[in-house]
Parts: sequence; structure tokens; C-alpha cells
Amino acid sequence: MNYLKEINGFMRFLETTELKPTTQALWFHLMDINNGCSWRVWFTVSNTTLVARLNVSEKTVLEHRKILVEAGRIEYIPQGKKAGRYRIISLENAASPVPEKPKEEKPTRQEDKPMNPNPFEFYESHFGGTLNSFVSQQIGDLIDDFGEENVIKAMEITLKNGVQNIKYVQRVLSNQRAQEGVKKDAEYGRYLKVVGESKSSTSEETERLQEIARRKGLSGQVRDTHCDF
Repeated sequence: MNYLKEINGFMRFLETTELKPTTQALWFHLMDINNGCSWRVWFTVSNTTLVARLNVSEKTVLEHRKILVEAGRIEYIPQGKKAGRYRIISLENAASPVPEKPKEEKPTRQEDKPMNPNPFEFYESHFGGTLNSFVSQQIGDLIDDFGEENVIKAMEITLKNGVQNIKYVQRVLSNQRAQEGVKKDAEYGRYLKVVGESKSSTSEETERLQEIARRKGLSGQVRDTHCDF
């Protein structure tokens, strides 16, 4: 999506469609959240996050979300007790094909295997903070540097240490990478030592064979353990 073109399109849309200020604000917040998620086609947002952003009740959020759905500006899929899934319907190119709508998921039962969350969802569910564009950008940078799996593991370590801070997650990942670097340096050092001892042993054997050749009055050059006479 092109952020500026979508906003311009929305403003033109408002010229022919009347939407309440809170409904408009909800659309802008959903755009900001999706921008922080690097423009995913479908992205998850909890009601708690939207309540905090709009400073309204959850009932009001649900009411204005319904208006946006009916106005054709968003699609919404509930996921039981988990955060619902949203898709912003683009205004940049109305003729663009609509991506396939994922099937509505049933609430997870105890015997069902839970879906693996991405770092954005994990942060929102466990760190108790609003997933704003600044935090989303930090998480996105960590994913680029370390990968989603490692970022989630670092978040789990952070929580186990009683911390709920994205900077602590960054320190955990940096420390892990530093430790891996020390380990690789140690392994390389052991390799050089083995190679050095091997070369030293070969040189001693070569000198021994050359000495035997001289005693027998032979001439030639000994290369490793083979002789040219």
C-alpha cells in the first residue's frame, strides 16, 4: 500500500460518504497499525489496543468497526478470544483483485494445537503495551537481523526475567550473537592449533628422511613423506 495515496483516497471517499469522527479515527489507527506491520494483507489487532488508542469503550470500538465494514473500507474476522484479523480495502486502485478471504477460525479448544504467533502478536499478547508504529518498527528491525523465531525466543527469555521491555529483548539477542561469535572464534583457534601441530609433525618426519638419505649418500629433495631421488 501507498500510505499517502490511501489517505488521499479516503478523504475523497468522505466527500460522498458521511462517517462519524470516531469511525474516521478508527480507520486512521488501523492504517497506522498496518503500516507498522509492513502492510500485511491480513493483520491482527486486539480490542484492547483500539480502546487505548481511541480512548473510548470497547462497545464503541465494535460499533464503529461495524460501520467501516458496512461502508466497504475494511474486512474483519473474529478469532474467538484471540485478537481479530483485519484487512484494509485499498482505495488506491479500486479495480485491483481482492485477495482470497481466509476462513474464519474457530476458537481454540484445549486439545487443538495453537497457532504460532508472530513477534508482533506475541508482543501485544504478553508485553501489555500498545503496538504503536515505533515499537512495530523496532520489532521489524529485529526480525530482519535475527529472524522471527529468535526474536520470539528472546521475548520469552525477557518475560522469564520479569521484564516487559523491547530494549531488553534487543540486549538478549545481541548477547546471544556475541556468545556465538566467541564460540566460533574458540573453535577456529582449536582448528589452527591442530593444523599447526600436524604441519610441525610433518616437517620433523621430512627432516628425518632427509637425514637418512644423506647418510646413504643419496641426493634429492624430500617433500613431506615422499622422496625424489
